[in-house]
Amino acid sequence: MDDALVVLDDREDSGELLREAGAYASGADADLVLYVPLSEGEFGDVVSALDEIGRVENKDYSDEEAMGIARQHAAETAEDALEGFDVEWTIVADRSEEVASERVIEVAEEHGCDHVFTLGSQRSPTGKAVFGDETQRLILNFCGYVTVKME
Repeated sequence: MDDALVVLDDREDSGELLREAGAYASGADADLVLYVPLSEGEFGDVVSALDEIGRVENKDYSDEEAMGIARQHAAETAEDALEGFDVEWTIVADRSEEVASERVIEVAEEHGCDHVFTLGSQRSPTGKAVFGDETQRLILNFCGYVTVKME
């Protein structure tokens, strides 16, 4: 059995999604890869907060330290959500314009994942047709299982 990728963001349902993925991974004897994509805006917010702290501490923080904060937040979420499951997990964080299905698939393939867990959003059929839907693209283009937890 290959591993499973869990796409995490700042929505409250991320913990529930992690618990569902943990139950799956525990039963399937799989490991989890927690993918944390940061948009340029989210990354900028973290960098701005670090700049403020740096002014007080008289220290400059690097972009890598900003990514470390995202990884730390994901680790704390995972520790809470996966408590009680015998599951190994790793965190992959990167910067992207948006959570693009192509990047999710790329990360899943890089880490040997045959199952992806992600959060979805309720959209009308017209909204999907006009604006597209990354979750729909993920389902159609990933060569494996996709579990979508709707908000």
